[in-house]
Amino acid sequence: MDKYSVHSDMRGDVAVVTASGRFDSETAPSLDAELSKIAAEKNKIVLDLKGVNYLSSSGLRAIVKALQAVQKSGGGVRLACASEPVETILRTVGMMEMLKMYPSINDAVASF
Repeated sequence: MDKYSVHSDMRGDVAVVTASGRFDSETAPSLDAELSKIAAEKNKIVLDLKGVNYLSSSGLRAIVKALQAVQKSGGGVRLACASEPVETILRTVGMMEMLKMYPSINDAVASF
């Protein structure tokens, strides 16, 4: 299994979740757990995907689940810095219609 990591910090009232590595059926539960924990407390999440090199349907599901949770309280999830392969996956499955992508974390944070 490839190395992966998920951690978060706050920028004002926005939670910035930085993910890196490969998120598949074995590793996506860690992404889901972090996003779920944050979505229970905050309704503005920026997901920094710069270091993510693969995102399976399990990883996509974790993002959609967090989006649905924060939308209930008027919030949202923004994506930042996705690599070209990850952006291609997101576009192919139609997620770019429900999520906004930004070139930097600062741009994504400012979008709130």
